[in-house]
Amino acid sequence: MKKIFTSIIALTFTTLGFAQSLHIYEGSTDVTGGHIYDTAYGYNFTTQSLDLKLHELELHNTTSSAVSYKVNRTILSGTLPAASALYFCTGVQCYSPNSAITWTPGGAPSSIAANATLPSGPNTYGISAHYDDSLATSNVVVLYRVFNTAVAGDTAFVTIHYIGSAVGIEENKLASVNVSSAYPNPAISTVSIKYEMNQYAQKGKLIVFDMLGNKVKEMDLNEKQGVAKVDVSTMAPGVYFYSFMVNDKALVTKKLIVSSK
Repeated sequence: MKKIFTSIIALTFTTLGFAQSLHIYEGSTDVTGGHIYDTAYGYNFTTQSLDLKLHELELHNTTSSAVSYKVNRTILSGTLPAASALYFCTGVQCYSPNSAITWTPGGAPSSIAANATLPSGPNTYGISAHYDDSLATSNVVVLYRVFNTAVAGDTAFVTIHYIGSAVGIEENKLASVNVSSAYPNPAISTVSIKYEMNQYAQKGKLIVFDMLGNKVKEMDLNEKQGVAKVDVSTMAPGVYFYSFMVNDKALVTKKLIVSSK
């Protein structure tokens, strides 16, 4: 009886964890679970104005029901310069700049209608992601997560890389890591993730975040290839994300489900 009950719970988490009502688009491209790389930015001496980085991302509700959602923003790597501003808009709300490593705005969730797309008109937003840095010297990696506030595990995410110099762009091109999906997923006690970094990778790290962007696990990867084994036995059941950091840059981010014991 206990085994059957455990199986039912695991199946429930599998269903909830991989339900996907929301998708993130940049133009006509579905970037859900993907990466967006930005180039150098800063002060434009011709126009005498700041070249501010702005990504207007669309949110698509692929279901026949309205979805209430919130957006979490997590800085995966890099440090914000004192004069910079990192902020976003979603739904009908724009939030003030916030430099916290992980941040979810308070207040009521936003809403997207059934089979609808945001923005849907003037003064509406999907995710309007801003990063203003007039010095153009910092390399910052930001993860945006959109999660259904009514259904656990129903979440979409995208990673934006703001690269402040040509050197940073070249490093991102050279360093790489191949990562297999976590197994088992959902997991109860231990999860294994096979990885392989290329010759340009100087150091690697695996970081696990919860739904609100809080770091719950961190593991140094001392070998260029191998199997990272993560103990999840003390983690509460729910949805998590794991990122592979190579040369202090988040190159791969995927979803992990922890099931009940």
